[in-house]
Amino acid sequence: MKLEHTKAIQEFLARCRDNLSDTRLNDFLDRKVTTANEARLKQELRDAGAREFDHSPSPSLFLSVKDWETSPYHSTITNKLRNTYPDSFAKETFLSHRLFNSDAVQRDPNRELLDWMKLLALDQDAECLILNRDGVEWMLDAPSESATNDPIAENVYGNVVTFGLGLGYFAFMALRNPRVNSVTVVEADPEVIRVFNELIYPLFPDQRLTIIEGDAYDYWNESFLSGYDSIYADIWQNESDGLFSIAQLLQQYVPPYESTQFWIEESCMVSLRTLIFLCLEEEYYHTHREVTEDYEELMDRTRTWLQGYDKVLSTPEDCKDLLYDRRVLRNLLGGIYES
Repeated sequence: MKLEHTKAIQEFLARCRDNLSDTRLNDFLDRKVTTANEARLKQELRDAGAREFDHSPSPSLFLSVKDWETSPYHSTITNKLRNTYPDSFAKETFLSHRLFNSDAVQRDPNRELLDWMKLLALDQDAECLILNRDGVEWMLDAPSESATNDPIAENVYGNVVTFGLGLGYFAFMALRNPRVNSVTVVEADPEVIRVFNELIYPLFPDQRLTIIEGDAYDYWNESFLSGYDSIYADIWQNESDGLFSIAQLLQQYVPPYESTQFWIEESCMVSLRTLIFLCLEEEYYHTHREVTEDYEELMDRTRTWLQGYDKVLSTPEDCKDLLYDRRVLRNLLGGIYES
């Protein structure tokens, strides 16, 4: 990679640096929302970088618990389990009128690292089903799960393979998609499979589901994945461990771009975009950027990949493509190049 020294690129790097330090939206987490202050809060959120409020009419800050409770999975599965939770499950009440991060990270439309959280509040308290494993909250039936899984379930087709079973939410929703022929799940935890088979799967109206007990990394290879039309991975808890999990998978094999999806991929890629930006600064200013110990190995891998990236970045748009092209980001994590 070669980065040309131009005023436009220098100004672009400065804007990105400023945007990376913009944490104003964090101050809104858990902020109380009422019908009386909603309009003012939406304006404050817009001023802090929440771009969904740029246009009129702006969306509501309230998420309807009634709509969620009558959604297909919740009404079919959760409501029937409500009074029979085994030890593996727990109940948790999500409080209403408090802003929370409701979706995957939203992309900065200017592609200058001002990505943002989409904040919403429940319009009433909601009781959620949680699957615990070894004292860790592993999967929950909550509005954020719907927001991050439903679009993917709507877009898969043919024979689908998904990595990570959880409460079976994605499998349930994918089987509702008329373009889906079958769903295969690879799940490493036999206890998760047992609980699902005993308590949840009998409630599924559609039985075109196969479960393979096994480690995702053992099955993430061309030989296995080539048998499926759609591939989905959801084996991490959040974006912090998600980036490293995606990287480990892609270092084994980079499957076809169009047929492969990763849970909250945009959220996971925020840190990778930051590392790439630091590498751009290194190239432009001939300096060395330090990162925390957790990211040192990935930073070194990013530097190495960019050294072999046969492109000349002569405009800010070239830099933006490097930061935001999902195919490029996957190739970087997998250590491959495309002509």
